[in-house]
Amino acid sequence: MGQQTRVAVVTGTNRGIGLAILRTLASGWAGPLVVYAASRSGTLPSGVSAQPHVKVLPARLSLRDPDSIEALASRVAKEQGVVDVLINNAGVYHYREGISDEERAETLETNHRGTLRMCQAFLPLMRRPGGRVVNVSSQAGRLRWFAPHLRPRFLAKDLTLDALDSLVREYDAAAARGDEVRLGWPAHAYSVSKAALNASTRILAKEHPGVLINCCCPGWVSTDLGAQAGPPPKTPEEGARIPLHLAFGDIGDVTGRYWANDSTADTGVGKVQQP
Repeated sequence: MGQQTRVAVVTGTNRGIGLAILRTLASGWAGPLVVYAASRSGTLPSGVSAQPHVKVLPARLSLRDPDSIEALASRVAKEQGVVDVLINNAGVYHYREGISDEERAETLETNHRGTLRMCQAFLPLMRRPGGRVVNVSSQAGRLRWFAPHLRPRFLAKDLTLDALDSLVREYDAAAARGDEVRLGWPAHAYSVSKAALNASTRILAKEHPGVLINCCCPGWVSTDLGAQAGPPPKTPEEGARIPLHLAFGDIGDVTGRYWANDSTADTGVGKVQQP
């Protein structure tokens, strides 16, 4: 009996880690697959060649546009009926302090709220049991960068999505006043957006026990995003290893956790770490 064809949705496939994930899946690495390659352009990047048992379908997506997210979910539901894997890779990064209000809004809307909307739109379509959601996060979102009085608020066992968004809005208001660092927040909006992504991953995993929902840091990768912080030690292909492992590898029944290597330069498939 042949292997069952699975359905995957990957965001941010136009470059970097997302493109590396797409190329790996197109090569047949995960077996028979239908892959929706989502990007703002809605076109396939050059150099993606799919094996005969893999179908790659371009899809237009903007994480800042809820209608775009719903349109993609409706399309996949109509064409496939079920989704096995969702890899939320798309994101933005402004690597400097004191970014503009517009850049801060873009960061929070894309990395936190947009990714959450993707999860909420696709979770009803996920195969149960067996579906997996992978949210690509960052070590920049770990709570070690937050003041001690803020950390328990992100880790509270009874934290809800509404309460989490109130936390993010609290940061946003402080940053708008230029008061965020004094109040214990990180200097970068990116860190807050990824900490919120880690927290929402944990909340969604608790709410949806039939799906494995995890987040991860892919490491410091040589992409347009990663290169803002200096010369990265890892290739996009190496950065794709942890997301691909969480999406298709043997992870048991682990869900709601943050995965990373011990160092952002390590090239392994990661392990559970403290967020």
